[in-house]
Amino acid sequence: MTTQVLEGTWEEISKHAKRLVGRKVRLTIIDEEPVTKPNEKALAVIQKVIDRQKNMRETSGESAVSIIRRGRAGEMFGDEYSR
Repeated sequence: MTTQVLEGTWEEISKHAKRLVGRKVRLTIIDEEPVTKPNEKALAVIQKVIDRQKNMRETSGESAVSIIRRGRAGEMFGDEYSR
């Protein structure tokens, strides 16, 4: 016994009616999926982060460990690393 699954709206399923005549079928009605609301608290936090970062200068992406190692090796740093 092979199982064939048809899924769609009633109009889409009914197009297969001629092919299914005389066959045993099972019909499951699926309720519309609920519309999820956005997580307002998370969105507010993200907006605060965006607002705080607006006027911040870009960093080089270099890690603090690498900056410290370069400083210990005698490299001098200018205003780019001062706060």
